[in-house]
Amino acid sequence: MAGEPILIVDDTPVNLKLTRILLVNEGYAVMTAASAEEALELLRSYRPRLILADIQLPGMDGLEMTRRVKQNEATRDIAVVALTAFAMKGDEQKAMDAGCDGYITKPIDTRTLGERIRQLLRGHGESATAAVDAAPEQEVIPMAEMQALRHRFLQEGQERTRQMLLDLDDEFHANEAARTVHQWVGTAGLLGYMSLARQTREVDALLRERPVDVAQVRESLTNLLLGFSTPREAQDAPIPDAIVRALRGKCAAIVGLPAHETQLLCVALERVRARAVAFELTSTPDYAALAQCDLVVTYIRPGGSASAWLDPSGEAAGRPTVFVGHRDDLLELDLAVQAMAAEFLMNSWQPDEALMRLSLTVLHGGPRGSRAAPRKGVGARARVLVADDDPTVLALVRTALENFGMECQVALDGRQALDAARRWRPQAAILDVNMPGMDGYEVLAAMRAENLPVRVMLLTARQRESDVIRGFTLGADDYVVKPFSPMELVARLKRLIQK
Repeated sequence: MAGEPILIVDDTPVNLKLTRILLVNEGYAVMTAASAEEALELLRSYRPRLILADIQLPGMDGLEMTRRVKQNEATRDIAVVALTAFAMKGDEQKAMDAGCDGYITKPIDTRTLGERIRQLLRGHGESATAAVDAAPEQEVIPMAEMQALRHRFLQEGQERTRQMLLDLDDEFHANEAARTVHQWVGTAGLLGYMSLARQTREVDALLRERPVDVAQVRESLTNLLLGFSTPREAQDAPIPDAIVRALRGKCAAIVGLPAHETQLLCVALERVRARAVAFELTSTPDYAALAQCDLVVTYIRPGGSASAWLDPSGEAAGRPTVFVGHRDDLLELDLAVQAMAAEFLMNSWQPDEALMRLSLTVLHGGPRGSRAAPRKGVGARARVLVADDDPTVLALVRTALENFGMECQVALDGRQALDAARRWRPQAAILDVNMPGMDGYEVLAAMRAENLPVRVMLLTARQRESDVIRGFTLGADDYVVKPFSPMELVARLKRLIQK
């Protein structure tokens, strides 16, 4: 069955191209239009299930186009989703008033766009089938072309921003400048420059205020020029030696990942002098090729559990494995299939996170360590100790765990946590790294020194690999970075207790 037809309407060629590839790789049949007028002309002979339209279009804007689509009896059943940077208060309500069925804010989260579209189609009463019997044929932008797109974007951004700053002292056209900056919000996000996307959205909002605050616009444009000159995401942070040593020279089998995620992972592996071999999730494993791989990275997608790559008794099951996918899809797997994975990457994973999880998989292969507490009998409640000096975090974590039938005790500092671990003997402990008195590292070290049979998960807001590596050196079993998803925390904790 072919994928659902979708029409994308955007006046920025780069945005059109990258968004089209994202949705094609999700299995949708995609057409594009560079203006509202072109889109309406297409609709004379083309019936998409959904129109994804930028609000800020030249000539007829996206909202007027939506009104005409909804007023036409032949097209009113088409779902229309607005793309907006929320440059002004009330944009969301204007979109709904015009007849839009949903909205997506820029910058687009490229990892979750396909799932967002599926949810919107389901809410509109459609089948929301992207691809049924086979994974979609993937389109990949060559790395050289992607680098050229990024270079051109940064170069043009610097030139146009400098000109805007000069125009502030002469003839400044706020509406024209706002139209340009609005385009940058989407392009920056699609090219991976999320900090630039946030900066451009802030400038867009300032340019649309009346009267224009020239001093504030000047300051924001100056900061934006600096952002274009030294984009944060373009500067690769050094990779910790422990990760490089673990992955250098290794070969990863990448099974069924969407093309843009495969590209991200391959580039990350190149940084540590590792390589990758791609396999189709729907194909029978090539065991001769698989034998040359040190680990397997497998994509979990809806309806893909019948794949031979996910057979617990198959050849692939004997190799160190990382599962990648949406947390709901991962949690719906049969427990025997879940047990195949030593690690998993959920939702919008980042390259540094991927390298960390892959290095742990190579080092440990399967369940980490031998300190697991005896498994509870069927029907017994797992005991979990949660230590954090933030009462809000404590309440959030405790609620999530108790909703999944776990028994919790909480501690507001490290000494309380260590005393509770000695007295209560939990199966697992969640320790915040930054606590007054004894921090999470010190509590972890004391637990290991006393051979307490407890799995330990670190909760950290630092997002620095060195902190995580220090934790694993002291004997941690896993970690979660704040802000975290309660579902991810629960899923990782359940895996720890089951090991």
